Amino acid sequence: MLVWAILLNMIVPTDASAAPKVDATGAMLVDMTTGQILFSQEEDAMLPPASITKLMTAFLVREAIEAGDLSWSQEVTPSDKALALTRKPGLARIPLVNKPYTVKELYDVALIRSANEAAVTLAEAVSGSEGVFVKKMNERATELGMTQTTFANASGLDSVSAGRPGENLTSANDLMMLALAYLTKFPEVLDVTKQAYVDIDGVRFEATNRMLAGRDLAYPGMLGFKTGTTDDAGYCFIGVSTRDGRTVLSVVLGAKTDQGRYTATKALHDYAYGDFVLTPILRTGEIVPATLHVAEGTVESAKVRTTSAFEVLVEKGQDVPEPTYDLPDTKAPIAADQQVGTVTIEPSGSVRYLDGELPPKGTLVAAEPVEMASFLTRMTRAFSDFLDEIRLVLGKLSLVDRVEML
Repeated sequence: MLVWAILLNMIVPTDASAAPKVDATGAMLVDMTTGQILFSQEEDAMLPPASITKLMTAFLVREAIEAGDLSWSQEVTPSDKALALTRKPGLARIPLVNKPYTVKELYDVALIRSANEAAVTLAEAVSGSEGVFVKKMNERATELGMTQTTFANASGLDSVSAGRPGENLTSANDLMMLALAYLTKFPEVLDVTKQAYVDIDGVRFEATNRMLAGRDLAYPGMLGFKTGTTDDAGYCFIGVSTRDGRTVLSVVLGAKTDQGRYTATKALHDYAYGDFVLTPILRTGEIVPATLHVAEGTVESAKVRTTSAFEVLVEKGQDVPEPTYDLPDTKAPIAADQQVGTVTIEPSGSVRYLDGELPPKGTLVAAEPVEMASFLTRMTRAFSDFLDEIRLVLGKLSLVDRVEML
């Protein structure tokens, strides 16, 4: 029986890889290098994000700084509402007091320590009140295409704890859009979220993210990004890591335990790095199979080549997808190395991109120059094309039609 089992395994190979089991309500995994979705689970389910809400709060603060409406050194004194959170057991993250803090101090503790009181103070600094700021949060969500998102407060607390009506609801897909927008526009945010602790008023506080270097669940290459926990939301985490030139972003919503959200994140990132291979589709300078049609040239078609390597992530055991070439007809003359088209990998069963995101494209250039043909050559071709059209029309006519034409 043992021999038979070994032979059967040799004849019927098992899958080279298998998607991880994620013990959470919603989840998503994206490779930021290629923009490909590598895993999703209930990605459109509207769920409470808890303190991941603070990503939108911090994003709007960062945009306000870029616009010149705030500065990092600007000092803000917490309101009575913000200070009230500091005095509530279970809600207090840092001991803010009635004194000025810089925007940078509040920004850092909101992201690293998930400080609710800091998030509310920042909201008030941007818009004057948290209520007005929440409207801004929802407007920005709409602009980003977050169609399954409604924000009710700046901290991510439930309505009773936040002292504001309504609940924050979003989806793994929407949070992925927000995180990607943040990381694309302000990549330096990772310099903050990768810190394992933060100091304020002479007191050091550990980051809420246990996967950072130096923490008990440290993961190689982990750079943050944001945790979230409430009774309704469960345990949530958006994680960013980098390894071997690739950057991976994951969303986990509704894990049952604190450990569970990190276990799920580790499984997703291990899956991204271990089961997907960045596969060359075309090499740098490679002549592609497709040719460029050149009107009025000394030749009617020209060879085309790449300017750089074109790669796509392929899961182990899956077929390598075929590239799609876009080579619009071009008129002579054409110079060597002139851009003439693009190559891409269209979405398929094995390659998927975020909704609304265009697949990455590689540049294609002419591999050789094509001069304009002589006047006689162009006229001869035109006459030949005319005859071909006549033959085509005649070939579609019946014998009776042909006689009538004569």
